[in-house]
Amino acid sequence: PWPDTDGDGVADKDDKCPSVKGTAANNGCPEVSSDVMNKLNAYAKTILFDTAKSSFQAQTLPVLQSITAILKEYSTAKFSIEGHTDNAGKADKNMLLSQNRAAAVVKYLTDNGIAADRLTSQGFGQTAPIADNKTKAGKAANRRVEVKLVK
Repeated sequence: PWPDTDGDGVADKDDKCPSVKGTAANNGCPEVSSDVMNKLNAYAKTILFDTAKSSFQAQTLPVLQSITAILKEYSTAKFSIEGHTDNAGKADKNMLLSQNRAAAVVKYLTDNGIAADRLTSQGFGQTAPIADNKTKAGKAANRRVEVKLVK
């Protein structure tokens, strides 16, 4: 019989994650739960950028480190990093800014050990607000990064 080092019921020869307990449905790797996605997005919403730039504010680095650690736990999962802006400024500039911000997050993650083939980035500019752009709080909520699991 083939060994099953992590005891997940998937033989090591077929297990894509032989040292981490996973599920048979995910080739022996752990599955990303909705709780994990909620945690990733709670972190992502606190990523802060310099005004009108794609550079990170210093207090964002621990957040990015936490996101990196979670992604490392799910080594076969793929994610889309999505950037959004409020409606201040021109729509085309906001689209470019959101794309650059999402790409900056992907660059940070790949620079810190996440395989590039597991990540994509996309910017949505001001096209998908989640709050009223007429208020300061609404604008702040609309300036965000989201993490989506790619199936």
